[in-house]
This record gives sequence, structure tokens and C-alpha cells, in this order.
Amino acid sequence: MLCPECRRRCPGGSVCSRCGEPVPERETFAGQGGHYLRVLFGLSIVMLGVAGLVAAPRDLGSVAAELYVTGWLWVVALVLLLPNVIGLYYWFMLHEEEIVVTDEQIERRSRWGDEQIRWDEVTGYYQRSILFRQTRLGRIAWLSRVFRKRSTILEPANLTYELVGSLDGMGGRRRLRLDPGTIGDMAWLLALIEEHVGPPTME
Repeated sequence: MLCPECRRRCPGGSVCSRCGEPVPERETFAGQGGHYLRVLFGLSIVMLGVAGLVAAPRDLGSVAAELYVTGWLWVVALVLLLPNVIGLYYWFMLHEEEIVVTDEQIERRSRWGDEQIRWDEVTGYYQRSILFRQTRLGRIAWLSRVFRKRSTILEPANLTYELVGSLDGMGGRRRLRLDPGTIGDMAWLLALIEEHVGPPTME
């Protein structure tokens, strides 16, 4: 593991010999579904407030009636509801997402299935630049460039990382893929992975 304070390599559960801070036995990383839902819900509230300010000089009922007669009411309603729909989509895709890192292994639980690779079984670690439509979130993943947490705002948005492990029972290799926009603190997660297997190979 790494010391969260000075990033010195230390056994999990010990005390850092440099700064004296405790080193956790395990690090847990949650998906960003809740974050996206909150941000997009807030955006919807802001848009509703702006619409209210625009309509404030006039009677709200007459404005709504005029929009209804002209057919624009449903367009306005759709625009106001769209951020919430997208936020719910992100939440549904990512609310089960969780990655746990220990000195022995990395484990990922998600709606796509559970994955687990021991560090001593890793045979490859790769970094790839991909199109957003190739990610598990699909084309809508490009929004992660706009709505990522501040701690991840400088991270490249279209890079995916893949750990390849030993053979599984089906004759294939165990694989653990980390898609852009799915994990809240991707930089720290990647630092922990590199501490165990080294830097990724560019592809």
C-alpha cells in the first residue's frame, strides 16, 4: 500500500516510517453515480430558476398557457427533465460500482459482474485511448469530462486501464477494466495499482 500523506510504500495496516501517519489495510473506491445524479439534479434546478426569472415579469399561469397553446410547453418540460434522466442513468449504471485494493489483490464489484485479480497473478497492465462509445457507459460517457469531481478534473477523460491476470476456468485471462468517468478518485487508484505492478504499457 501507499501512505496517503507522503505516498511512501508501506505495508497496509502499519504506520508510515517517514510521516507517522497510519496506512490503511484496504482502500475502497466508489462509483460516481451519486455524484453525477446530484450535479445534474442541481443543473435542472438552476435551469428551472432561470426559467422562472425569465417569466417573472409576467403571470406564470399565462406564460404556461401560452406555451401549451403553441406546443412549446412539452419542449421546455423535456429540457428541464433531461438532466434528471441522464443523472438517473448514471446512477443506475454506477451505484453498485466499488473497487477494493489491498496488499494482496484488487477486487471490483459492479452491475457488470464481480472481478478479482491477485497482484502476483497480474501478467499485464495496459493503458488505452478509446472512443467514448466503446466504454461501458456508452456514448453518454463524454459528459464525464464536464461533470467529474474537482479532484479528477485534470485527468484525461478518454483513457481506459486494463489489468490482465491468470487463466480463468474458461480458458481465458482474468481481466479488470477501469473505464473513464466511473471512479471518483482515479488518480489515487492508479497510484496504488502502479505501486504493485508498475506503470501501464501504452497501447
